[in-house]
Amino acid sequence: MTTGLRLVSNRRAWMAAGCIVGLAALLVALDGSGQAGAAGGPDVTVFAFTDVGSYGSANGFAAYAIGTRSCNRGDRPLNWCSQGSSTCAPGAGPGDHPVIAQNLYRLKNGRFEQIGMSWVKHGFLSTNSTTAGCTGFSGSSCQSPPAGSAQLGIGCTDPYSSNLNGNRPLGRRSEVNATTGAFPFPYSSPDGPYLVYDQRVKVATTDVDPAANAGATYWAEGQYIAADDAEAGNGLNNASYRRVTVGAAPLYTLAMTGSFFEQQPAILAWPAQDSTVLLVNVDVPGPIVERYQVARKVTDLGGGLWHYEYAIHNLNSDRSARTFSVEFPVATAFTNVGFKGIQHHSGEPYAVDDWAASPAPTSLTWSTATFATNANAHALRFATMFNFWFDADQPPGGASVHTIGLFTPGDPATVDFTMANDIFSDSFETGDTTGWSASDSGSRPAG
Repeated sequence: MTTGLRLVSNRRAWMAAGCIVGLAALLVALDGSGQAGAAGGPDVTVFAFTDVGSYGSANGFAAYAIGTRSCNRGDRPLNWCSQGSSTCAPGAGPGDHPVIAQNLYRLKNGRFEQIGMSWVKHGFLSTNSTTAGCTGFSGSSCQSPPAGSAQLGIGCTDPYSSNLNGNRPLGRRSEVNATTGAFPFPYSSPDGPYLVYDQRVKVATTDVDPAANAGATYWAEGQYIAADDAEAGNGLNNASYRRVTVGAAPLYTLAMTGSFFEQQPAILAWPAQDSTVLLVNVDVPGPIVERYQVARKVTDLGGGLWHYEYAIHNLNSDRSARTFSVEFPVATAFTNVGFKGIQHHSGEPYAVDDWAASPAPTSLTWSTATFATNANAHALRFATMFNFWFDADQPPGGASVHTIGLFTPGDPATVDFTMANDIFSDSFETGDTTGWSASDSGSRPAG
């Protein structure tokens, strides 16, 4: 392998080009408008948080629920049928309604990590309320839909308080295909008795105790998933976030603070708080696009060492991820290698073991079991985020290639990408496309 010229596949070159689109999307997302751009068809988003419910703690875990207000920014009503309903829109059935996932994240000592997740709330009716700021595709305010409460009308909102989103039984995430919005109906709804944190946003008290987390900041996230929204190609703007603060032990009560960021998943809070963090969208092509978001922070430790922190968020990919690789153009020494993955709970079938790290002369790869070995392996599934970190004796540069390997079988089996400054090291920002022309022919210069 040479250090002056790195051979890469056309697929890698085009994936790198795709990262420019991802970066442009990020810049739009961070412009303060909160709007990613409504599209045709039903388009449900998390418009606001109504409140945050805190249920105390038990056995070392705290329990929360996040109240969400939805908004249909599309140009058609969204199905919102409830179980046992006989008033659904024509062609829809009682299984045609959104599900709502809730998550909690923490930024501490330069690491942005997911510390809590809930099961999903199944929607059961819509109030079709008029709320300032929620408009449909053409800018119209709430239009009452033909099927009444069995639909969310164009430009209409619907509040689900934390009492509703935390009211058990909830539904299993493992039954939901987040790409298509499909799930079996009737869905599983196991009855109690429940511990206080079962099915709700379950968080270790050591992760929120103010006495043990000086300087940490916290971020709540809600995400809607709906079949007709996904079919219309509008499933990539369904997550929103807001900062929360944590009260003292033993209740660890959450309270909302600061601005609300509509149509932005919580991972975007990291680059918003730290300008040295890079973030790109990594998309899996298909009839419905499946999106991962990868954020990276690199710190120069001095003495020829750099510390790398990665967070990878699966927004809506049902295929999930089972490997993550970072490949350098030259031999690299890896130390201080680590992994953290959020764990499903309350009876979900998934494994909770850590991904294994495998260093090679020029690359480092983390992996979990294959789908063929264990269909319930600890893959990176929708509305979840994993962390990866290491120290290396090589700085970030234009020839580093990253790979996400997908869990369930299909084409493609992997997606390759580079980070934003890796792209810019090819002189793209100067208008010099020489390096990019070389990419088309199968090679690009090293950074």
